[in-house]
Amino acid sequence: MTIAQNHVAGGGFESLPAILARRAAAAEDRWSLIFLEGDREAARMELPQFAAAVSSVARHVAAISAPGEPVLLLYPPGVDFLIGFMACLAANRPAVPINPPRRNRLIERIDGILADTGARVALTTAAMLADQAWWREDDVPLARLAWHETDRIAVPAGTPWEPAVAPDDTAFIQYTSGSTSAPKGVVVSHGNLIEDLRRIAEVWGIGPDSVMVTWLPAFHDLGLVFGLLQPLFSGCVTVAMAPARFLQMPFRWLEAITQYRGTHTAAPSFAYDACLRRISAEQRARLDLSSLRVAMNAAEPIDPSVLAAFEAQFRACGYGPTVSSPAYGLAESTLAITANPAGERPVLLNLEPDALEGQGRAIAMKPGMPRARVMVGCGRPLPDVGIRIVDPQTGQALADRLVGEVWASGPTIAMSYWNNLAASAETFGALIDGGDGTPHLRTGDLGFLWDGELVITGRLKDVIIIRGVNYYPQDFERAAFRSHPGLRPECSAAFSLWPTTGGAERLTIVQEVERVHRRAPPKPMFDAIRDAIWNGFDVAPHSIVLIEPGSVPRTSSGKIRRSATRAALLDGRLPVIAAWEQPLLTPGPAKSTRTDPASLRSWLVAWLAERLQVPAGRFDPDASFASYGMDSLTASEMAAALGQRLGRPVAETIAWDYPTPNRLLISLQPPTDKPAPRAARSMLRQRDLEELLHAIEQQAGGHGG
Repeated sequence: MTIAQNHVAGGGFESLPAILARRAAAAEDRWSLIFLEGDREAARMELPQFAAAVSSVARHVAAISAPGEPVLLLYPPGVDFLIGFMACLAANRPAVPINPPRRNRLIERIDGILADTGARVALTTAAMLADQAWWREDDVPLARLAWHETDRIAVPAGTPWEPAVAPDDTAFIQYTSGSTSAPKGVVVSHGNLIEDLRRIAEVWGIGPDSVMVTWLPAFHDLGLVFGLLQPLFSGCVTVAMAPARFLQMPFRWLEAITQYRGTHTAAPSFAYDACLRRISAEQRARLDLSSLRVAMNAAEPIDPSVLAAFEAQFRACGYGPTVSSPAYGLAESTLAITANPAGERPVLLNLEPDALEGQGRAIAMKPGMPRARVMVGCGRPLPDVGIRIVDPQTGQALADRLVGEVWASGPTIAMSYWNNLAASAETFGALIDGGDGTPHLRTGDLGFLWDGELVITGRLKDVIIIRGVNYYPQDFERAAFRSHPGLRPECSAAFSLWPTTGGAERLTIVQEVERVHRRAPPKPMFDAIRDAIWNGFDVAPHSIVLIEPGSVPRTSSGKIRRSATRAALLDGRLPVIAAWEQPLLTPGPAKSTRTDPASLRSWLVAWLAERLQVPAGRFDPDASFASYGMDSLTASEMAAALGQRLGRPVAETIAWDYPTPNRLLISLQPPTDKPAPRAARSMLRQRDLEELLHAIEQQAGGHGG
């Protein structure tokens, strides 16, 4: 059965652009998109206005590109992204949504995507193109693109665009979030998209009367498909905000649900944890979450303690016991594979840990028994989506309650990887030994089925998931060994320590040291690795282990064995030279609200100590924020805390613009007509020069695999 036949079964095919065109003519349609900035509505767009803008941009896209040619989308959060995305779909040009780069950050990944897609055209806004002129100045591949400002395209009244797309035509190409060296773009067809949206609407009860509230990034599959496209398919209201708005103040997410009577929302587990930690009792008293029917929890391992604590803490706000909805999916399945249906409590299992981890068997224990490992079910398969648990070595299907690799099939499974036949065959064409010949998607995740409920236990593939974002370990490894001359090239292993009692994955870097540097002080190496990973990926390592040369386990062909390295580390079998781990000492915060330089410095020391669990005695005002274990979420939190203390807005990017405490504190002082002392100017110029040289060295390393 071809994909087209699979999708047309039961009636004629109607693409998402066709649904938009049909609904635009219906005056009673309820869809609208409200975008929030700060404490106000920055934009509100109704369906006729939106459809007209999509038609105008679609005509423009069709005129500047060839049929089937990928088009890059680099937009700030807002309505313009969805207009550009839907215009590409209507013009039958594969949309490629990308996270816009920051200076010296994310450029390598975008260059890799450009090389993979061969894209010639990019869509953006006039403001972003003007503010980010360095795109064309600093990066040759980006400079070669033909940039088009879609918010400057006239929207005349006239005949709406009549989309002509088939189920097998490519709707968009979803690139994995963290890849830089060898990006893989998931090819999602128009048929895949419609089938996934239809099933999501059914299982979670999303219809014209629903209200979606989302802050998730639009370039990520969860934010794109569930947060933006699902409301368009279902014809309901969307209330959106930028991710930074949530990161700086999680209260704004739940406040928007309260204000607009949100019925559906979604976020990774870390976001619910951020609400627990950073929403005060006074703020909770202002919330009314009784309208919520579904709060999806997906995109990273689900912490059962967070699930329970969130329900308990917000119960008085009207958050019901059946609202939390764990789910499982990935870009290769368009979005969802399993879901906890609306109106049903999540499934929690108490399992015998030795049997689970040592034998791969799920055996129940009574609730509350010591040593029991609590696991969260991720729901049951969507309609017509098949799930099998398979022995990854033999390809044989396993019985219920046995751990194996999760394989999936059905109409929502994407077509392939863009321009990558070998990886496509390996991932999308798996056959079960003794099966009926149906091709399956190998997810790379480990789990088991318990009376039809899917439970994820770990990961077979090497992808690392941190705060809902997928990263490839080789990207962390490359950044690590390039960061310091005392580290051996191509001799690094990055992996996550999967939590046994819930919680976020913890990034660990194991790195061999050059033979002549084995007795050198390890601190500069630790600092260099932390800085490189933080500057490149907005991620802070949980631990770094320096080991003797030649000690990282490898295959017979010389490839890094990350799982074996993890096991050797946990068993104490690695020859460790030195190890660093995020410290656990937590001094109390400063209470003063003064903003003079000395008081502000004391406050910042205390804030870093409390939030990042850094001993005050270890504080070095000239060390980078990365050395304190800061990541993108914490950087946003710090900017918000600074803004509250100073009584004025502070840029979310302040930790990157001024990457040490001293430089940040200097930037916050009122301007003065007096010139800075010559020694201070020299010191700052020297630091800037060092950062520039470091960036040049990183780029000189090339983009090879």
